[in-house]
Amino acid sequence: MSDAAGTVRNGRFGLSLAGLAERHARLVLVLLFFACVLPGFFTLPVIDRDEARFAQASRQMVASGDYVAPRLGDEYRFKKPIGIYWLQTAAVKLTGLAPDAPIWAYRLPSLFTALVAVLVTHAIGLRLFNPPAALFGAALLAASLILGAEARLAKTDATLLAFAVIGQMALARLYTARPGERIPLRWALLFWGAMGGGILIKGPIVPMLAGFTVLGLVVWERRGAWLKPLKPLIGVPFMLLIVLPWLVAIWLNTGMAFFHEAVGNDLLGKVATGQESHGAPPGAHFLAFFVIFWPGAALAAIAAPWVWSSRSVPAVRFCLCWIVPFWIAFELFATKLPHYTLPAYPAIALLAGAALASGRLTPPAGWARLLALGAAVGGLVAGIGLVILLHRLSGLLPAEALVLAALACVVGCLAAYRALRANLEATYPLLILQAVVLYGLGFGVAAPRVEALWVSPQIARSIAAHGLCQKPEIMVSGFTEASTLFVLGTETRYGSGGEAADFLAAPGCRVAAVTDRQRPAFEAREAELGRRAMRLDTVSGFNLGNGRWMTLQILAAPVAAEAKGS
Repeated sequence: MSDAAGTVRNGRFGLSLAGLAERHARLVLVLLFFACVLPGFFTLPVIDRDEARFAQASRQMVASGDYVAPRLGDEYRFKKPIGIYWLQTAAVKLTGLAPDAPIWAYRLPSLFTALVAVLVTHAIGLRLFNPPAALFGAALLAASLILGAEARLAKTDATLLAFAVIGQMALARLYTARPGERIPLRWALLFWGAMGGGILIKGPIVPMLAGFTVLGLVVWERRGAWLKPLKPLIGVPFMLLIVLPWLVAIWLNTGMAFFHEAVGNDLLGKVATGQESHGAPPGAHFLAFFVIFWPGAALAAIAAPWVWSSRSVPAVRFCLCWIVPFWIAFELFATKLPHYTLPAYPAIALLAGAALASGRLTPPAGWARLLALGAAVGGLVAGIGLVILLHRLSGLLPAEALVLAALACVVGCLAAYRALRANLEATYPLLILQAVVLYGLGFGVAAPRVEALWVSPQIARSIAAHGLCQKPEIMVSGFTEASTLFVLGTETRYGSGGEAADFLAAPGCRVAAVTDRQRPAFEAREAELGRRAMRLDTVSGFNLGNGRWMTLQILAAPVAAEAKGS
């Protein structure tokens, strides 16, 4: 263990935190993580766009028994490799709820791999720095907005982070080994296993992170002997043993379709062009960091001078080589989404924790106090804003929302007071507590109650309320997000307004949901057919996939309406 972070030898913070780290740190981190993440985990409906796509493809995999080629609706889903689909199908089968498991069952892999990422980050911190730095760094990661969001989503990024930090833990073990120390083979197998697992989850991202870290350290220090225990002659075949069976199976099953879509269109396309309107200039990830890594982002900025002055210390150097090349690469890629730089966040959190544990941030400079104050005030504004938005969008003002908002404000005021008094060691535990309260308010109370965010469940409730028949055929026109398949059923069809009119004119119990944009085409085709569908209901909401407000009419075929009446 390096002494780069120093130790806080005086003061209640340093002594109590060091003792806690030695006795109960992992338990504290587990409890903190679940306090941050469980609110809303079971109650938030399926979220467009990526979560709905992954969960629906996994549901169809369970239903079909085809565990080689995932499908979304009638088409292959080749955006990502197979790993996350296997984990999600395993999760829903273990719950005993398959094939119609609720969305929370598909989120379980993200929940537990995010927890693994926090605990492994703590283990890396113990090896590189000291117990207070390790505990505080892992706590900042556990309480961050971005990890909480990814842990609640049935998609790849929390699991990718777990494989990434496992690989980095193996590298840290080799890097910090004493001269002449014998490294057991299990560390090499752990590293290469993490590379293989990461490839099955999201392609080359995990090997890219490890490669950039190694390259940065070798170039900086001009030595690479510490890498010998990786034993690539053993490790690379082990990695290929993990990856190749599925790659061969998907090639035999679908030819080159997966490689063309996943590598040619998805991976290389994101490097060259901003896909799905997610293009942004260099620097966008840096700006997003100050929002999505709240409440730790301000402390990371405050720690920057300490990090720079300590850059010659091996532990700090390791973290910098973990962060900087990887971050620059993603700033240069054309497509940018906030979670793309998530694999660098554990190292940022550890550096922030190490800086705080060093004692050299006390007393903080004036600008540092303002940053910490800004983090506290941001939490205050968020708490008040969530209550206002909940009331304006839903008309509700539940007592639990008011209690949580008041508690967040009280804790935020205490944090602001501590920041003004130049006491960062007391400010940041309060900010983490404020984060726990706000996540309970935002994810646990407010978001599930705002019906406008959940269009597909609104459609499902409307159809069920009218009770046309036990299982009507459904077409959705103008709203093609995957949540419709997950909520309304895999058999749900998509079509234009004109096609929806033709669909309702066919025999059988049929229902269509037609957006306002498709309504003119629907009505024109209705006039041509000389048939008029029964208007059952109107639902409105926010399309989370494209950020647009929309209104849909729920319409029934005349036959279905007559059957209901009889």
